[in-house]
Amino acid sequence: MPDLPHLPLRRVEYEEPRKKRAGFGGSTPRDFRTHGGVLRSQVADAVQQVTRQPRPTAIDPALILRVRLSANIDEDMWRSAGLTLIGKEEDRVLVLFSSDTELTEFSRRLEAYQSGPSGTQKNAPYAGLFANIDEVRRIQPEDRIGRLLKLERIEHPDDFVDGTTYTVDLELWHTGDIQNCRRRLDQVSAFISNDGGRVTDTYVGPSLVLARVKTQSATIKTLLTLDWVASIDLPPRVSIRVSQQLNTGLQDLGPILSPPGDAQGICVLDSGVTAGHPLLASAMGEATAVPPRLGTAADVNGHGTRVAGLALYGDIQQCIESRTFIPQLRLFSARVLNENNEFDDEDLITTQMRRAIEYFKNTYNCRVFNASLGDKRMPFNGGRVSPWASILDHLARELDVIIVVSAGNYDHEPSPDATPDDHVQGYPRYLLEPPAKIIEPATGCIVLTVGSLCNSANLPLGAQNNVALQPVAQPGQPSPFTRSGPGIGRAVKPELCEFGGNCAYDGDLRRLRPELAELSIVSLNREYLARLFCTGVGTSYACAKVAHSAARLWSQFPAASANLIRALLAASAEVPQESWELLRSISDNAVLQLCGYGLPSLPRAMFSDSNRAILYAENELPFDRFHIYEVPIVEEFYAVDGERQIAVTLAFDPPVRHSRLDYLGTRMSFRLIRGKTVEEVAAAFKQQDSTQPKVLGISTPYDCPMSPRPTPREGGTLQKATFTMKRNPRNYGDTYFLVVRCQQEWAPHESSPQRYAVVVTIQHRAEVNLYARIQARLQQPVRLRATV
Repeated sequence: MPDLPHLPLRRVEYEEPRKKRAGFGGSTPRDFRTHGGVLRSQVADAVQQVTRQPRPTAIDPALILRVRLSANIDEDMWRSAGLTLIGKEEDRVLVLFSSDTELTEFSRRLEAYQSGPSGTQKNAPYAGLFANIDEVRRIQPEDRIGRLLKLERIEHPDDFVDGTTYTVDLELWHTGDIQNCRRRLDQVSAFISNDGGRVTDTYVGPSLVLARVKTQSATIKTLLTLDWVASIDLPPRVSIRVSQQLNTGLQDLGPILSPPGDAQGICVLDSGVTAGHPLLASAMGEATAVPPRLGTAADVNGHGTRVAGLALYGDIQQCIESRTFIPQLRLFSARVLNENNEFDDEDLITTQMRRAIEYFKNTYNCRVFNASLGDKRMPFNGGRVSPWASILDHLARELDVIIVVSAGNYDHEPSPDATPDDHVQGYPRYLLEPPAKIIEPATGCIVLTVGSLCNSANLPLGAQNNVALQPVAQPGQPSPFTRSGPGIGRAVKPELCEFGGNCAYDGDLRRLRPELAELSIVSLNREYLARLFCTGVGTSYACAKVAHSAARLWSQFPAASANLIRALLAASAEVPQESWELLRSISDNAVLQLCGYGLPSLPRAMFSDSNRAILYAENELPFDRFHIYEVPIVEEFYAVDGERQIAVTLAFDPPVRHSRLDYLGTRMSFRLIRGKTVEEVAAAFKQQDSTQPKVLGISTPYDCPMSPRPTPREGGTLQKATFTMKRNPRNYGDTYFLVVRCQQEWAPHESSPQRYAVVVTIQHRAEVNLYARIQARLQQPVRLRATV
């Protein structure tokens, strides 16, 4: 794709309209007779398949159903209907087990639902259960094929090559009864042995049943038809890549150059830095201790040097592989932790933060600060933010800088009634529980909070025969130690995520193994004379990578505000598909709570492409007013088949006040409107005076439905939402309108106008030249400008 400069987003003026237009909408409930009949037919088909399908005689029959829901259903409701919940998948899909292969109680209730209400009842019996079920069916063989096999293009049983021997990991459904699970595993193992295969290792824990199997394709195809089989997948891949990288020496690298003379500065607030490290020295600016009583500015435990390496270079593993270390930034360091890795016991933390950030901003014009710091005692579960977070927000606004903070690391400890297997079986749900919420200062609303993603599921050499050693997560999924939001006011937190490592669970040792290098992030070693590189895991390292991207982006846009840099980073972000598939079945906001708006891409933030045009604007908006922007819609956007999107990202920096529960002094929001004139759009949003309600809007279908909806996104100062179309839309005209609104909360009038930046991304999945057509359109006069 070509690297094309971003385009301007044009603001339009409008005449005040005389009257408003009405909107429309509505919904239709399910018909219990029709819907009940469909479900009864699906249940009958599932029961018949169990009785008619051939199976190995040594394996007991079972009925395990795959149920797709339109809304969540309480587990007790399933239990009372004779079903046991044994698994959850994507898109509100549940896996249910019934010891009664005839589903007697479930079928009785379903018949009552289909018969409808009787007497004075308003609703059909059990409507809370059946009206929320979209589909009931048995699990199909292809549903049991794991993700790693699919990466090898084995997506259907017929894709296994006849006569070929495979080594796979077999997982059975766990019903909660260990003895029952052992018996099932013995039955399956006996079948595999009798069919000429081998079971080389097994593991039966309180919530996990695994076997390492070596057998031919014919046996695997049979296993895929068994109800008790949850999945079949390739084992974790053995890799020595990281070990090889850790042994890289200076003699293996090219010359270490100095950054450009006008390089953007980035300052790391941490445990200090080893300034003499040969991969840091050429880019190293001032390193100091704040307060001076901390003594030396040198790193005393290694954390600061690891963070600094990633802040300077971004992806150190990629640098090692290319044998190229060319710093593009100037690195500064403020040591704010003592030799015990704690803050100074005399100065307030607010004092330390202010002195360090003001010094490096005013002295060296540093615009990006990395603070991979947090207090584990302070998970956010409501209430006010800490003074620490508040001072960082205040400094970010006052100095127009970006302060990037980590979400914090969570050390999961299974509850007393759980088992150590909960590290695997409870993932990722325990990351959404109260103890795993973001810690201070990640609650700040103007600071940029970063969560962590897994970069690898590889295991080290020598672990290939241990089936009980399993990575907790897969690449692209949330790290098993990352923390979740939301923040104050239900704000999206963390806003972004980056790769910060993974952990493995050892079923034999019944504990986590966080020290495995193959699951870790490579960075710089404080003791560089012994080894240049070392590894670690944590949101600290994900945070440093985002800080690197922010500073590099500021090099590309040196006149930009911090709001614009934040908006461009979020506009470039995408949630990995692996995280979508894992999280969206848990709750409506689970993706936002763990991944925010996703993984940013520096190239996508810096440049537009031929089929992806980015338009942006920076402006100031008086309180309780709105601006309207033109979003040009060219013919290729709606006439060419394929998925297309319009994404809007808004960033602003309101005054904040720690003493208030309504922390933000102003709030901002946006709406994307189609099929209306600019005067009609203005009518829907016009506020005559401050006594009128502050909830304004325009009804569908003219209000473009965007995801996430306003409620989860409008609590924060960095907001993003996407309007997605998969079919050719009705022609709503060649111009949509973006309305950006500012609402005064408690902010004093002298704080008006509010600064903000807005980014609109228009993209088509097909290879169409949107950019050139939009650019040509922008060269024409603004046709929609009218007299105020």
